[in-house]
Amino acid sequence: MNRLMLLLAGSAFVLSACTVLPKPEPKAQLSPYDKPFSEPGSAHYVNAIAEQLAHNATIDLTRTTIGVTTFSNVTSDYNEGTPFAQTLAQQLMTEMHRSDLPLMDFKTTDFIRVTEDGDFALTQDYLELDEIIPISHVVVGTWAQHRTGVMVSARLVDINSKDVVSVAQTFIPQLVVRQLSEQGDKAIIRKAP
Repeated sequence: MNRLMLLLAGSAFVLSACTVLPKPEPKAQLSPYDKPFSEPGSAHYVNAIAEQLAHNATIDLTRTTIGVTTFSNVTSDYNEGTPFAQTLAQQLMTEMHRSDLPLMDFKTTDFIRVTEDGDFALTQDYLELDEIIPISHVVVGTWAQHRTGVMVSARLVDINSKDVVSVAQTFIPQLVVRQLSEQGDKAIIRKAP
């Protein structure tokens, strides 16, 4: 009997040694910026605008040339752009290009301006742009502040006839708006009282 107990104990020891799994390697903790295809929080909302503009179009968009303008606050005189609005327009160009929509960057000059601060081919000076730009349609948009975020509306308009050929709308939460509106530690757009 002692021999049987010794044999069973030895077998249990051998079997337990066979079932020991190697220690799993710890998974690397990725920050949101390290993840593959990571995008800023606003990209989701801007992508929704681009998809709606493509989906809601009443014309064949492949036969257009589209320019994207700065979104305006509904309470402004439509001549003021904020960093939030300018960022929306820039991100919308990216998302529309990903959707294979034909875009034209009308703020690109015919030259490269070399300065001590860098080399630039974009401008906000209308005198440095071509007088005739072959844009057939333009994205115009407005945004309105709400307690919990910003409502953004966009339209794709025929630049000659002023016909609206597509529309889009999304709500961007205040947290994302703040991220788009900050420069360093100083917030440019503040929450409405």
